[in-house]
Amino acid sequence: MADFRRWIIALAVLALMAGAASAQVGVATGSANSLLACVATAAGTPELRPEGYTELAGDIVISCTGGPVLQQGASIPTTNIVVYMAPSVPITSRYIGSGSEALLIIDEAGANISTGATGGYGPQAPQSLCTTAQQQASGGSTCNAFVGKDTSGGYEVAVTAAGGSTPAQNVYQGKIGDFGVNSVTFYNVPVLPPATSGVSRTFRVTNVRVPVPGGNLSGTLQAIISTSPNQTLPVAGTAINIGVVGPAMTAAVAAVKTPFQQCIPASVAITANLVFTEGFATGFKTRVVPGGAANGIPGNSTGNVAYAAEATNTAASGNNQNIPGGLYGGFAANSESGLIFPSLNATSGGVTYTAGLADYGTRLKAVFYNVPAGLTLYVSTTSAPTAPSPVGGTSVLPYAVLVATQSGEATPDGTAFAPLVGTATGSDGLNAIALTANSAGAATAVWEVTNSNPSAQDVLKFSVYISYKAASATTTNPYGLPITDLPIGASVNDVQLSFAPEPGGGTFTTTNATQGQIPTPRFAVVKTQEGRWTSISLCQTTLLYPFVTGAAGFDTGIAVANTSWDPFGTVNQTGSCKLYAYGVTVATAGNTAFQTTIPGCDAISNPLPGTNCFAIVPAGQVMSVMASSTLTNFQGYVIAVCNFQYAHGYAAVTDLGLRNLWSSYLALELSNGGVGSPRVLGGASGIENLVH
Repeated sequence: MADFRRWIIALAVLALMAGAASAQVGVATGSANSLLACVATAAGTPELRPEGYTELAGDIVISCTGGPVLQQGASIPTTNIVVYMAPSVPITSRYIGSGSEALLIIDEAGANISTGATGGYGPQAPQSLCTTAQQQASGGSTCNAFVGKDTSGGYEVAVTAAGGSTPAQNVYQGKIGDFGVNSVTFYNVPVLPPATSGVSRTFRVTNVRVPVPGGNLSGTLQAIISTSPNQTLPVAGTAINIGVVGPAMTAAVAAVKTPFQQCIPASVAITANLVFTEGFATGFKTRVVPGGAANGIPGNSTGNVAYAAEATNTAASGNNQNIPGGLYGGFAANSESGLIFPSLNATSGGVTYTAGLADYGTRLKAVFYNVPAGLTLYVSTTSAPTAPSPVGGTSVLPYAVLVATQSGEATPDGTAFAPLVGTATGSDGLNAIALTANSAGAATAVWEVTNSNPSAQDVLKFSVYISYKAASATTTNPYGLPITDLPIGASVNDVQLSFAPEPGGGTFTTTNATQGQIPTPRFAVVKTQEGRWTSISLCQTTLLYPFVTGAAGFDTGIAVANTSWDPFGTVNQTGSCKLYAYGVTVATAGNTAFQTTIPGCDAISNPLPGTNCFAIVPAGQVMSVMASSTLTNFQGYVIAVCNFQYAHGYAAVTDLGLRNLWSSYLALELSNGGVGSPRVLGGASGIENLVH
């Protein structure tokens, strides 16, 4: 199946090229035309990600017909070709040597399409580079181009020397910024008029990258062509559409289990899914056009073609990433790389950067905040559900693998692919790896896309897991939040989701985001996308004593039983209760408002159980206080918040000395999210419920 798919890709590209190639060095059908006519068109109008700083614009193709027949052996006239972006946005194609990775290709060199000319010219000519330094050499270009004949003698072709037969240079390197940051210039490009009817000459501009965020580009990207001298290559200065900004990626956190409970341990238990959805069908891209296990690309023996060093990528390899015009339609539309040109490269910091080759495929990042001490956070090392075979092959099953944690959002061009492998298995069966939080309690995970579907809006889902030991509630929660009003995670432990790398990761800054020397691709965060990655509730029970009095000769005994010790295997828990009293003080001078709190004995430094605090209640025991000792002259109701599950309450109201009156009741259990939170039962707030 993989071989069949590769042939589909190859045939699609060949079919694409056949129409253009047949007109480049075609069949001579008549006499020479006297006027040279040229027109610029867009080879494609790709969608651009609103987050991307290095989005590939569509190729520009200048097609010429007619013109005079030049004398054999004559030097071919040259022109400077300038391409401007409109609206004015900086061109972010990578700087290489004296120019950039932006290229101009004459007559679709390297397409290997048969034409009327013989001898390896036009699309059959090998790709031969003329650098910006050669184009701007003193006295003019050192990339000589003279009028020659093909081996049949029927077609004029460009050769390196008068009377020679070696095809002239046909790939010209672009220089960014000479006429504004939104410009790329190709100097001293030879223009050989096609002359003969039925023959045309083409000039393709490719590998032009632009930034979308933070600037003028919010709709359609256009290109305007200027030539000098313009009579050598007469192209009208009209704008052509070479890109349109698509919708942004969306990302969300989908809770799988919430909340966990701190007194019940968890071991690599799934807590949430991180869901990344393409803004449009080609928003997630592999590093290069996907191949197969027998493709001859380095790294394919392990199926990691998306990370191969593509410097050896040739037309014969089957990847079609160096074929002019091969970046439109099918798998090629899902590539972060442009037209890869191995002959144009530069080494910096020990890393060799190649024209057109991106540093990596689309990367997706999750930054987890407020990871509490004592809790281990894990993520899945791959997306769900199953891996395509081979990874990086021609399967259209969307897939991504973990490539970095903490720092390391970007890796340089040529760095060997090394997906991370975890040592744990999540509760959903995926391989999982533990993340280490930094001193601020933040942890990062970065995944890279290895497979995507160019015809569908892909969704990639990653699992989040947690592990922690069971712990009884104390005055300080073992997972980072004091026991005050809110359970763990009520407002702080969120995860922010975005493309990577982005300025916040430290790989680059917004001040140099539109320069052409830093990672490709790179992204901005155009909107904050986040959610809570877990919720761990305190193990609490909330009890309501609807009538409590310690006034006017009466007393109330408030008892709490801890029934977490039982024959059912319940985790034994120990904790104290905090009593919140709501009512009035009964006095001879009249009633006055009364609000007091009786803390748990483990919450104060001088505990006197039953006098100034409520005693700690071990599993299987009952503790109590008397209103006459702790709530003197009080009358009203009391809410007890106990730091353990399975608490049950009992109250007895008597006259002092138990002489004439005895009345008792069971406390009501309140369903609520913690003190200070709305009571919730069945989705409605403010409802009390007798649970036991």
